[in-house]
Amino acid sequence: MAITLDSTTKSIQVSTSTSSSTDYSVSYVDSTTTTFTPGDSQGNIASVTTTTIVSAPASSTQRGVKHISISNNGATEQAIVVYKNVSSTLYKIYAATLQAGYTVTYDDFGGWKLLDSAGREIQLTPIPGSSALISIPFYKSATAAEAVGYWYGYWKDNGFPGAWSPNTPTHTIAGRTVSGSEAGAMCPSTSNTEYLRHSDIVSNIANYYLLSDILWITTGCSPTVTTAQTINSVTLPPRDLNGTSSGVGCWIGVYSTAANSNGTAIANSTISYTNSDGTSARTATLTNLSAGDNFPATPVIGTTVWFQLAAGDKGVKSIESLTLGTSLVGGTIAVFIARPIIAMPQVVTNIGFTDDYPDPGIPIYPSSNLQWFYRASATTATTINGTLLFRE
Repeated sequence: MAITLDSTTKSIQVSTSTSSSTDYSVSYVDSTTTTFTPGDSQGNIASVTTTTIVSAPASSTQRGVKHISISNNGATEQAIVVYKNVSSTLYKIYAATLQAGYTVTYDDFGGWKLLDSAGREIQLTPIPGSSALISIPFYKSATAAEAVGYWYGYWKDNGFPGAWSPNTPTHTIAGRTVSGSEAGAMCPSTSNTEYLRHSDIVSNIANYYLLSDILWITTGCSPTVTTAQTINSVTLPPRDLNGTSSGVGCWIGVYSTAANSNGTAIANSTISYTNSDGTSARTATLTNLSAGDNFPATPVIGTTVWFQLAAGDKGVKSIESLTLGTSLVGGTIAVFIARPIIAMPQVVTNIGFTDDYPDPGIPIYPSSNLQWFYRASATTATTINGTLLFRE
């Protein structure tokens, strides 16, 4: 584990990828045939540069590096690479990405360690691909939810990105796959798998927020037909939990694309589906256990109802039919399949919530269409903004 500099042409350097304020502190011991002298150095880096953090020893001296600490004090992610410089040739000895508040340390007993902002050690795992960073900021302004406890989706709302239309392009009742190249989608890449490493969100209302990838949708079902409406959905894109089309980890939802007017809560609707193991004729249901587990009395535009899968099922591969049971009377609906990505609680209004995800991060497959949902704690119109940070 020891790092030794035994020549005037050898030193330790670190490269930084951003201008995020980054502190470093090092200690070492210089040894000669007659002396044993401790030393240290420290400093701050706030630019994209390569900095010498342990200089070369004097002639006839061996410099043993005892400790290195590099800490990201800024608000943005900082990718670092530590090199051993030998006669101006750089040899990589360590690399990491430091989230805001993260620290990497080295000592000659335990080697390298990555610590989060609370000082807890993070198990290091190689990250596939390159270390390019992709940042997607978002800002969405929503109309009021129908009632407390019910779910609402932001995809019809303006902001950044703009509104997403499930009817474009047009499709039959069998629906269509959803792409991240569509207007209104949050999509880090249409060609590569990216890894979600950081998210933050702030809202004027303390709701519970859910980020999901929309894989498939149909707007061909009638909100007034109370018998089974055959769907027979098309094959999902390979974006389930495992990056396949089996639908592992995927949910079924119904979204009010225009306000419905049923007048009473409805819990007798069902959806026939094939689960992620390929078993057909499964039935997803609603309940009256609590608000949000059924259609509310007067679903406003954006109201989202999640259907409960049959016991033991891990996901949804396809949908065969929708049976409303009771008419929604008016408006329009969309049936969709989504893969939930992350959930973020907004505990205090206007105070942001942030989360970081250990290496390699959460995989976001090519052409994902990321959309926000929330479970309402109030019927007040809700605005959210924040950032999603990805790495290849």
